[in-house]
Amino acid sequence: MGQAFYVAGTGTDVGKTFFSCLFMAKYAESNGFRYWKPIQTGAAGTGDTELVQKTTNLPDSFFLKPVYEFQTPASPHYASKQEGKILDPKFLLTALAKERKTNTLVEGAGGVFVPWTEDYLAIRGIGESNLPVVVIGSTELGTINHTLLTLDALTSRFVAVLGFYLVGPENSLQIDNAETIQKLGGAPCLGVTNFPKQKLTPAEFISFANHQFDPNRNVIDTLQNPDDEI
Repeated sequence: MGQAFYVAGTGTDVGKTFFSCLFMAKYAESNGFRYWKPIQTGAAGTGDTELVQKTTNLPDSFFLKPVYEFQTPASPHYASKQEGKILDPKFLLTALAKERKTNTLVEGAGGVFVPWTEDYLAIRGIGESNLPVVVIGSTELGTINHTLLTLDALTSRFVAVLGFYLVGPENSLQIDNAETIQKLGGAPCLGVTNFPKQKLTPAEFISFANHQFDPNRNVIDTLQNPDDEI
């Protein structure tokens, strides 16, 4: 029996997919984790599932297909409306429930207050899925506010937050950002990883992940012993 977990970002393009690439590159094969983005918008370009697979060079068996896939690069409620499709939260939650006790990284769409439908927010779905959450924030200026708001929104709704992880460009603020968020946010900092300074091949990225991501095993050990953290 495993443990699926939800990767929630403090906003759009904050680094959830980069974190997912790092995690899958380092732990997919050794710990049997799969990647799943249940709601994919902006699929007219390269979808996140395809991006993670190309980056990590993992075979198809490590990936689940999106439940909902929209071409429009927008919030799920808007994308589905534009394309004349119905996104049913109950159907999505049923799919999530089937994977809850498997080793699956579930990447969310946008921030936690992104609407899945016109009257159903992502944060409600996260809570009703009963999945523990890892919050992904940026290393850059503004992350203290954004990450604390996200942590507060989740914990005030009794969502199990395993911790937060910062990703992004290396800068002089990132250590203080991580320490301040941990001090004020009521959740442990699971780590900080900076973007590589150049484009990497899959083999180079795997090496990068093995050395630069989760060096103290905070993420994987927390996932394997969730009762110690929740």
